[in-house]
Amino acid sequence: MTNPGDIRSTDDASELRRQTEPDANPVMGSALDDPTFREDEPAGDGPGIESLSRGELLRRRFLRNRGAWIGMVIFTVLVLMAIFAPMFYQYGPFERDLRNSLTGPSQFHWFGVNENGLDIFARTMAGLRISLVIGLGTAVLTTFLALVVGITAGYIGGKGKWGAIGDGALVNLINLFLVIPSLLLLMLFSPVLQSASWLWMIPLLALFAWMLTARVLRAMTQQLVRTEYVEAAKFMGVNPIITMVRHIIPNIASWIIIDTTLGVSAAILGETGLSFIGFGIQYPQVSLGTVLQDYNISAPYTWIPPAAVLAALVISINLMGEALRDALDPTSGSSRL
Repeated sequence: MTNPGDIRSTDDASELRRQTEPDANPVMGSALDDPTFREDEPAGDGPGIESLSRGELLRRRFLRNRGAWIGMVIFTVLVLMAIFAPMFYQYGPFERDLRNSLTGPSQFHWFGVNENGLDIFARTMAGLRISLVIGLGTAVLTTFLALVVGITAGYIGGKGKWGAIGDGALVNLINLFLVIPSLLLLMLFSPVLQSASWLWMIPLLALFAWMLTARVLRAMTQQLVRTEYVEAAKFMGVNPIITMVRHIIPNIASWIIIDTTLGVSAAILGETGLSFIGFGIQYPQVSLGTVLQDYNISAPYTWIPPAAVLAALVISINLMGEALRDALDPTSGSSRL
């Protein structure tokens, strides 16, 4: 209970207010002005916590990886050589020097000359250029085909009876291409299409390389269509294509980028293998596979330099792909700042 003697009058309250107000009490006012009695306040003019965008964060993670730097340096050197070396080198890929056939590297023939009198360095650089174009083009086209089929199948799968039918049809299409003997068909159609243009090699390789990627994208899309923001977009009547572009693709973009990067090296190896056995790039063009096709086992310089260039190209792309995967994967050690 409250003691009646503890109840103060209005005069007592006025006196207490006068004693505790800083303006009325100089001693208390000076104490409040003392910096040692103040609470710590954040400095308004000092440097704040750095806010990083997602792109900047990924860039820092990627550049922290030593393999990324090695891959970028090797890949950049090879690209520059493929672009500029044929402009300054004195021999072309089909110029013959029969007097120096099967001679090793020299100041005139940097990689030597094969038994047909063709300069190996000139052919390697020309082949590197075509292999790069085919690898990049095939990887991009493969990803596009996988995106269209995989995301469409995953999105329409849960939309009633007709959606299930469409999903089943696309899955059967994927399975059909998986069981088709792709190597035999590539060997069958490649020489025919090569008579028109070597660029036909890009859609031909991509036609038999998109299926596994499409199956993964379908499974990822099936998980995303159950999320709240995709369901909300459906109820709001948003166009399905817009929903796929704005809500589904950005959430799987990291995996798509990684798969596309690693797909470049797979496409280069596929084209090189076909050209090596005579079903890839044909005359009057040359690729790394056709350069290796002219090897002479008793003359190592006829196959070691182009093989080293091919290995360096594939390794550099794989190093960048692995570094990119580590940067995009939040569970990897390199993703920590």
